[in-house]
Amino acid sequence: MIYRCVNCGGNVIYEPKEGKMKCLSCGGDECQEMIPAQLPDTCVNCGMQIPFSQFASAGRCPACGTYLIRDNMVSYPYGPDIIIPFKISKRDAEDLLKKEFGKKLFLPGSFLSEKTLESMRGVYVPFWMYDYNSDIEYSAVGTKVRHWTSGDRRYTETSYFNVYRRLHVNYDGIPVDASIAMDDTIMDLMEPYAYEQIQNHDNKFLSGFDSETYNMSPEQLQPRAVQKVNKSNREWIAHHTSGYTTLTQERFNTNNQPTGNKFALLPVWVYEYRYNGENYKFYVNGQTGKCVGKAPLSLGKAVGLTALLFGSMLVSLNGLALLLGVL
Repeated sequence: MIYRCVNCGGNVIYEPKEGKMKCLSCGGDECQEMIPAQLPDTCVNCGMQIPFSQFASAGRCPACGTYLIRDNMVSYPYGPDIIIPFKISKRDAEDLLKKEFGKKLFLPGSFLSEKTLESMRGVYVPFWMYDYNSDIEYSAVGTKVRHWTSGDRRYTETSYFNVYRRLHVNYDGIPVDASIAMDDTIMDLMEPYAYEQIQNHDNKFLSGFDSETYNMSPEQLQPRAVQKVNKSNREWIAHHTSGYTTLTQERFNTNNQPTGNKFALLPVWVYEYRYNGENYKFYVNGQTGKCVGKAPLSLGKAVGLTALLFGSMLVSLNGLALLLGVL
């Protein structure tokens, strides 16, 4: 399917900065009509067969540039339940990357250039959002130590406590990315999103971006959700047992009961940069603007700057020697 402008027939896409649908041709707002595909994976605009990857649910026609949505990949059972639409535009994402990485020393000259930034893509990454009821039981031996001085003597007092905590925590929407192509660690670093801004999915939000449906079932990814729940449970216990000098003989028991899950799409800008035969990927949270990535090192710049600094030092030392000779 595509979203076509009712005024001029142009391609209508979702504009993050304005939060509305906008025609790429005439600039009209909210002027779209949905045109379903007649043949699977075929561009509605030019008729080209699109080489979509297995899990792709939205993308761009390589022939005419029209943004397409795969009808069969956004309906049951593959369609998302909820979504956080893009709020950061491509231009703003570029500016955020330049601010985060642009001032670092030894960067290659082509890094973050206008030409290489053309490859930046807005991607809706599939996530499963899990709900849990968690019962936590914790026990430990805690100590509180105080020191004081009286006269010429230093005293230490250690008090021992039996520490016991029992907590019940409801978790709503523990996110676990469901894309094989996306690194789990990177997607964890993209968090947190402002999850209170999640809304019911509408296919129009996909127009103008790449998107995937889930690559793995919620049952396959549930162990990662439980890991996140238990990590959060330990953070709750740490919060409720602060004030002790030490905690030993700890016993930590949890009972995590799943209460539901939803399929969500979360926005990420992806910038791919190739340098000296290696690919470097940088990510910008499409809602909050958080940047993640590791910048490449230009050895030529590093050697050149080192030589310049070394030369400057020699000039300074020679000048100092001449000055001392005159004196």
